[in-house]
Order: sequence, then structure tokens, then C-alpha cells
Amino acid sequence: MTCYLDAVQHMSLRGLEHAWREFGPRDAPALVLLHGLMDNGASFAPLVDALAERLRTPRRILAPDWRGHGATGWAPGGQYWFPEYLADLDALLGQWVGDEPVTLIGHSMGGQIASLFAGTRRERVCRLIALDSLNVPDADRGKTPDRYARWLQAQTHPPQLRIYDDLEAIAARIAHRYPELTLDLRNFLAEHWSTPVDGGPRRRMRVDPWHRISFPYGFRADEAMSIWRRVSAPVLCIDGGASRAAWFTPESQMHQRRACFMQLRRVVVPGSGHMLHLQTPQDVADHIVGFIE
Repeated sequence: MTCYLDAVQHMSLRGLEHAWREFGPRDAPALVLLHGLMDNGASFAPLVDALAERLRTPRRILAPDWRGHGATGWAPGGQYWFPEYLADLDALLGQWVGDEPVTLIGHSMGGQIASLFAGTRRERVCRLIALDSLNVPDADRGKTPDRYARWLQAQTHPPQLRIYDDLEAIAARIAHRYPELTLDLRNFLAEHWSTPVDGGPRRRMRVDPWHRISFPYGFRADEAMSIWRRVSAPVLCIDGGASRAAWFTPESQMHQRRACFMQLRRVVVPGSGHMLHLQTPQDVADHIVGFIE
């Protein structure tokens, strides 16, 4: 793979140490890759390789680790709200490219954040690409009291780090969640999603355990759709044809969500699961390059 995986940089911003990977010339137009929940920027390595082979125009590729993920610092008290992610992205873009519009490519939660940013900071986004995203289920309002109660309980009994015996144990856990991934890909994720404990074979995930606690408030689809209607950038949705994320939200509701965007094109990668940028990076790169060039 490219040197992308080794190009980790760090910067203090908004009270946290933020980490990101960077590839390509700094004076080139920017592509910003935004990972999903419990993931980090390392999983984009196969896609970066595929893009590097196909792009006719050099691009500066930037992939941050969200707060509480990978090598970026953890927020105190489990404060992982969507507005905080948007504020982090706004600040990072300001440091990287100033006011220059960028292409946002977001997977899963990263696509959700990118779409909200594109409707809130319209002048900062020239293209939006959502990878198997925009599908967060609408929250059940009737469960709001329970959500608040669980979150308050966690304030006095915080979630604990889970320790795995070795990389194989983590790869097995990944196989349970993503059975469509090959053994090599599961091992790749296990290595980059975890870090050693006390220098031995035991490992812990590189993610704040607070992400296992539900937000006290739920996702409001009507509020998100009101923001999506303000997105002026062209939008490309690339979905996995065999993704289990399709179960999150009925297709009738997904159709309503996609209809919010002024300029949207959707393609489906046959046979690909939710981690399509990792499983089928060449197909995803073909669609991305065709869209931006």
C-alpha cells in the first residue's frame, strides 16, 4: 500500500489532540475522507491506493481520526455529539485549506457528518460523496426517557475498556460483524483498530468506550432532512449492494432522504457490504473519479 498509512500527523485543536493521515501534494485540490463509527482513517488505505492509480489530476487526500477514535484524543465525559464532530471538521478544514471548497467523502457516520456539514457550510463543500450512509434510523421519541436514564447512569458507572487476548480475538470479533470481509482484511482492521496493552499480546480497541453508550437524545430525521435540502453541492451516493446497513432504514424512507438533495446521483456496488471502501476499493474509486473528474 501507499505511504498513506505512515503519514500520521497531529495538531492540537478545540481542546483535543487531533490526528490525520495525508497523501499527495499540498497545493492540490483536497479530498477529505471521513470514517465511520468505531473506525479510523487507516481503513481508507485501499481506497487511497485505488484513487492514486486512477486520478488524472493530483489531489491532496486528508483523512482525520474523529474525536475518540484512532490516534485522536478522547472527549471528557463521553461528549460525542454531532455538533462537536461538525465543529471539529470546520476547524480542521480551516487549518488545512482555509476557505477553499473541498470534496467530502464520508463513510457511514462520516457521511452523515459530511452531509450535515455540506448543508450548514455550503460554501466550504464543492462535492459530497456518501459511502453507504444517510441511513441512521429515526429515533423513537417514546424511548427518550430511557436514553437519558442510561446516559446519566453511565456518568457514575462509566463504560470500561475491553481487553482482547490477541489480534486473532479482535479479527474474530470483526468477522462476526463483517463476515463478507476476507481474512486478510479482517487482520488488517484488527491491527489498525487496536493497540497493544502493556507491551504484550493483549490488545485494546483504539476507540473511547463511551461510544458504546447511546446519546441522551436520538437522531431526528426531519431535522437532518431540513439541512440536506440546503445542500447545493452535487452529491453522489455509493451504496453496498449486500450491505446489512440497508436494514437500518426502510428504502421508502431512504428515497425520501435522497430526494432532499438538489443534485444527487446514486450507484450501487453489487455484492459489496457496508465496508465497501475496504472490500471493493477499485469499484468505489471508479465511481468517485468519474464523479469528480
